[in-house]
Amino acid sequence: MNKSTQYSPDHFLRPKADAKIDNKIDELSAFLLAVSNSVEEALQTNETVDIFQEEFRNLGDEETAGISKSDANMDEHRNFYDVTYTKGKRIEWVEWVPNSTDMIACACCEDLPFAKSIETAGKATQSTVLIWSFGDTLVPHCIIHAPWEVTTFKFYPSDEKYLIGGLSSGQIIIWKLSDADLGHAVRDKNKNKGGEQEKGVPIPAVTHKHIALIDECHRKAVTGLEFLPGEIELGRKGHVSRWDSASRDSAVRYFLSVAGDGQVLIWDMQALLEGLTDNEFVWRPMHRLQLPRQDSGTEMSLCHILYCRNRTNDKGEPMRTNFFASTEEGELIFGDWAASAGEDRKPDYVKKMFTVSKTFRPMLSLERSKFFPDILLGVTDWAFYLWKDGLDEHIFQSSYTAFQSSFTRGVWSPTRPSVIFLGLASGGIDIWDFSDQSHKASLSESSGSSTAISSMSFLLHGDHLQEQYLAVGTAHGHLHVFAVPKNLVKPAGRELDTMRKFLDHEVERVTYLQGRRNELVELKEQLEKEAQRALDGQAEEADKPLDSGQQDQAKQDAADEDVYQKLEAECLELLKTGAV
Repeated sequence: MNKSTQYSPDHFLRPKADAKIDNKIDELSAFLLAVSNSVEEALQTNETVDIFQEEFRNLGDEETAGISKSDANMDEHRNFYDVTYTKGKRIEWVEWVPNSTDMIACACCEDLPFAKSIETAGKATQSTVLIWSFGDTLVPHCIIHAPWEVTTFKFYPSDEKYLIGGLSSGQIIIWKLSDADLGHAVRDKNKNKGGEQEKGVPIPAVTHKHIALIDECHRKAVTGLEFLPGEIELGRKGHVSRWDSASRDSAVRYFLSVAGDGQVLIWDMQALLEGLTDNEFVWRPMHRLQLPRQDSGTEMSLCHILYCRNRTNDKGEPMRTNFFASTEEGELIFGDWAASAGEDRKPDYVKKMFTVSKTFRPMLSLERSKFFPDILLGVTDWAFYLWKDGLDEHIFQSSYTAFQSSFTRGVWSPTRPSVIFLGLASGGIDIWDFSDQSHKASLSESSGSSTAISSMSFLLHGDHLQEQYLAVGTAHGHLHVFAVPKNLVKPAGRELDTMRKFLDHEVERVTYLQGRRNELVELKEQLEKEAQRALDGQAEEADKPLDSGQQDQAKQDAADEDVYQKLEAECLELLKTGAV
């Protein structure tokens, strides 16, 4: 702060031999001595300037929801890369460490060419999950080792020290981390005063606490994990034995896993935690179901799974065992893991199948909107779709052009109801804002890399409206963290209502088309029945015996027909002879 002070020497230090002044000077000296350290620290802090700080970031709120290309650039906040652990590998999955704003975890898998992947198929390979800290972008904060490649992982919601992962072998693995591993405590012996890791100090490594038997798990790589709410308690064959809404904050007990073998497995997390101290404990899924294809009966390979929490049946009764899942052919299915079997048939776990998004390629993302829990986002390589729970058809499908790069990932914005971020195979990011337009992306951003985006995740902690970070992993091992600009963070005043009206309008359109289609089907059936009745009536008339009047008329008609045939034959004969 620039400041000047003027005073007169005659009035500033008056030479008075007064005891009160001496007491004041002693008090002032004691006060200055007591606060000298704090003042020195404040002065040193004031000398440190954040050159990346946006001074005008929080000046005012925009009332309009449009995206301006001039002020919507996503700045790279951090870039994590390690020659030893991430070079030539693919960032398969990204998760932010719970209750932290500067710690992030990512799974690194081998990004091998097709021929090399065939040679190494079925062979165990060492894989790692790296935990990075914003304080050091060159060296990982912690390394988590796994005997197979980690294809997906999630932190246990009830205790973030437990990390649950799915392996390429189909097994479920669990690690137990310490506060220091998660960045909640400082490793004094590994850190110097500057906050950087000392040279020569090894990076902390964590091995798994328990791994499920391979014979009890999936037959292919695990592709999705989903935790069930804490108020549910399951019994035999996955049926709900108790649902206590008052225990919503209780510990989460169960989670679902899916893989390319078409199986959905239900795991008991509490049983695992109780059996960790037992060396002979064997962790098995408490319930498994195989999802077959209804047309061919073959396995239905699965990619993602979402639990349906607030769904009811036609009678208004709550349904607690339903889920949405995506397939490797781009389809969306709605299922029930507690479906009952009939007398002569197997349980029908698949209740509905949405094939409009079928591209014979895996569905890349399946997410539920934070603001509209009944709206689902499904991303394929050609387009993305919006579904509403309860409708038999999708309510929105994005457009596609020949010049568009294919999609690789997709996530909802955690703060703006109408914004979707889509990763591209070219390395860019398309941002769709439905409050602005819905026929194409409102903005296209560059991630600073030309390699395909393999994973995306938003920071779901802290003050979203002040700063928001998007973690983006690439197919070449780079983990970028972008600071999302203000106009993509703060929603407009009526954006939620605008998006709700847009969705309601699309629902009305789909409902109208379904109604008209049903009416046309009924009309077609009615016309076919009338035509069949008319044919049946004609046949009945033909089969009835003729009365005397009708018989005389028939004889007269036959005689007239004979006369006509003779006359026609005579005319043809005359034409041939040339007499006419």
